[in-house]
Amino acid sequence: MTSPLAARLSAFALIVLASPLSLVGAQSTFPPISARQFTGGSLKVKVTGSFSIDEEVGINTKASFGDGEMTWLQFGISGATEPNALMTFTDMKETGITVGRGKLIATGGIAPGEKSLCAGKVEVTAKLITGHYTCRGIQSHDAQTSKLGKVDIDVSFTARS
Repeated sequence: MTSPLAARLSAFALIVLASPLSLVGAQSTFPPISARQFTGGSLKVKVTGSFSIDEEVGINTKASFGDGEMTWLQFGISGATEPNALMTFTDMKETGITVGRGKLIATGGIAPGEKSLCAGKVEVTAKLITGHYTCRGIQSHDAQTSKLGKVDIDVSFTARS
């Protein structure tokens, strides 16, 4: 018969062994992003396909921040008739890429263990986040006509804190 203490220790050991934190020596290609406010930056976005964008958009410092678990980088104003984009990063190594202009929008992303139409990388320092991502053949939506399409996206960005 197992004592209650031994059962608890066994359960704790299973949790620790199953935890990603227990992977001693594992290397992550996704750097953690600390909590921060952003003071400047821009994003160069090129979209081709069912709609087109080829512009540089400044960071929206009021709508961009990181809380240590998730980071939101808003470039331009979401939903505006001018081009805009949102880059999101989670502590679970997920990346979200949303670009739009008015009623036109396309969203892609990267999640560990899932097939993605997007690829790229981000580099993080104490005062700067830079990145470059491409998405090929992702679905787009025109909210005005309700039509779906396909686009390719290329984004390069910097965000200073």
